[in-house]
Amino acid sequence: MDELSKVFESVADYFGLLAEPARLRILHALCEVELPVSEIVDKSGLTQANTSRHLNMLYRAGIVDRRREGSQVFYRIVDPNFKDMCRTVCVTIAARADMNQPQRASFERLEKELNGKAV
Repeated sequence: MDELSKVFESVADYFGLLAEPARLRILHALCEVELPVSEIVDKSGLTQANTSRHLNMLYRAGIVDRRREGSQVFYRIVDPNFKDMCRTVCVTIAARADMNQPQRASFERLEKELNGKAV
């Protein structure tokens, strides 16, 4: 596998973390503040087991860090690029969802033109 292919594979893995709505809920809860798992569960609406599973994935990927204080485990986002990227994507998608159909079609045509694709 050449070097560029390895980079693309790593990028796909990184973006794959965003492919799960549960992880987006967790990241949203952690966006501005460190929280204990119990509060992440409350804010995300997920079960304790599901939250822990996703937090572990994010921890292993280096997106979040954790620390223990007594019986509680606290998590925080440590990758500022990930936080900024999530916000940018969410704001962009939300703006598109608010557009009416003719605006959305115009926006999609403009995107294709900017990407060098024929309309």
